[in-house]
Amino acid sequence: MVYNPYIVIPLATWAVAQIAKFVLAALRGKLDFRYLYASGGMPSVHSAVVCSLATTSLLLDGPGSHLFGLTAVLAAIIIYDALGVRRATGEQGEAINMLMASLDRSKIKLEQPDLRLREVLGHKPTEVIVGGIVGVLLGGFFNYDHLGALGLFLQSIPVAPELWIYAGVFGLIVIAGWAQRLVLRARYRKSATIGRLTRRIVTASQTVGWIGLFTVLFQYERASYAAWRLWPLAMLAIGLAWAISLFASSYRTVPEALAAENDQARKLKWLRWGTKKDKSKR
Repeated sequence: MVYNPYIVIPLATWAVAQIAKFVLAALRGKLDFRYLYASGGMPSVHSAVVCSLATTSLLLDGPGSHLFGLTAVLAAIIIYDALGVRRATGEQGEAINMLMASLDRSKIKLEQPDLRLREVLGHKPTEVIVGGIVGVLLGGFFNYDHLGALGLFLQSIPVAPELWIYAGVFGLIVIAGWAQRLVLRARYRKSATIGRLTRRIVTASQTVGWIGLFTVLFQYERASYAAWRLWPLAMLAIGLAWAISLFASSYRTVPEALAAENDQARKLKWLRWGTKKDKSKR
């Protein structure tokens, strides 16, 4: 049966990315079936679809083809829109919802009191990067017969020593994710900023680690596609991109938030001390 890869592959990528978005949200405790069809969230379905389309045209038509140039420009525009205009629109929606909530608390009646805008419209850089990786990987997977020597390498079944190396790496990722949570929470028990950071790290490490362990430890002798070297390497690539994105998004914001928390704690300490001093004088 002949199919059009420029339609089927992006549609398959869309389905995989949406399911992955729902699963990741459920792992974070947000069991919302809207993640199966709505926009926003991890990973970016927009970037996954356009990157799979660009990868397909690159492999089938070559880097010098007109179609690859068109799909590459389209992917750049979609990714820019997700990071820029759509994200700004979501932030505006969040600000308007906060304003509406404050008016409601002040008992100010409006003509449309139930108005609430959707806040999750655009994407964070992490979500776009992971979505792009998913799109490139799926575009390469569905066109594996055009990958040449790289395709043969990724399609080969790794031997036992290599599998144990993969298993050890993924096991260390799982252990390190929980270890950093214990260490950071022991040092910063009352910090909401560190609490949010540790939850993000645990989500990333446990997702990558356990899925990677499953791909390595599960026996695939009767399912050759699932036994490819591609799967553990893909999970390692996703984990690396996730780690880089977490570092890039927090190496400045976390110290600033911690400084603000410490400043607020000092102010509260002085306020409590002043209140106790006033009471003692009475």
